[in-house]
Amino acid sequence: MLPFGLRRGRLGRNHIPLESPNNVTNNSDPEEASDEDLPEPEPEIFYPSLWDVLKVRYLLQWKLANGLPEELIDMIVDAAEYWASVEHKMQGKRIIQKDCDQVLLKTVPLCYDRNSLEKDTPSKPLPHRGAHPCRKIIFKLSSHDQGRGRRHENMYEFSWTWFDTEVIHGAHERKMYINGEEQEILDNERGQERKHYTEADALLLPRGNKLQVNGAHVGEMQHVEIVWDYRDGIQPESAEADEIEMNLGRGRLTLQGRGS
Repeated sequence: MLPFGLRRGRLGRNHIPLESPNNVTNNSDPEEASDEDLPEPEPEIFYPSLWDVLKVRYLLQWKLANGLPEELIDMIVDAAEYWASVEHKMQGKRIIQKDCDQVLLKTVPLCYDRNSLEKDTPSKPLPHRGAHPCRKIIFKLSSHDQGRGRRHENMYEFSWTWFDTEVIHGAHERKMYINGEEQEILDNERGQERKHYTEADALLLPRGNKLQVNGAHVGEMQHVEIVWDYRDGIQPESAEADEIEMNLGRGRLTLQGRGS
């Protein structure tokens, strides 16, 4: 399971709205509006479920004349990126106070069905193939730093507010859901207790495995999309990793296809 949270450094506060309504202003009578005035609807993103993927595999293997071998089906599914997918959204916004790190989002454990996690019997992993059960993770962040102070030429270099990710091992064995409601299974998830980090603490400053840092002293909302793909192969010591960390604020240790 992969949660991500915001690390709050020493300065000010941070606003994290991950869901914002569209602001629409229209002074005309809605009954007089013509179809030409209406905006084109944006195409909806389709996230295949496990059963969608299994159905396609079944059709390719058993409903075609001389059905395709499994190895070729694997190649077709990967080339089309038709992978079983889940989407998790954070509702509303968070304001992160100094030294009050928070867990912003947790996902269902990899290869487990959410409904099975509420049963008393041990959960069993869903079927999966290949050496990479997790093919891709897409993060969409909307956040900003406190906005005060002088901006540096490289706005990410002296930023003390950032996002981290981590894998919660054995999450499927914990009571993560009760009566359909997500439970807190980590210590201090909402930042209820203020924690003072010392120089010896690994979480005092953003590390190379950080997900993303905010632009330091940038008060305007920043919208960032980060894609982790199992096929990524940028080495942490490379010049390309230097450039991405400096210009995009990403962690250099998250660019090689293994996440953080």
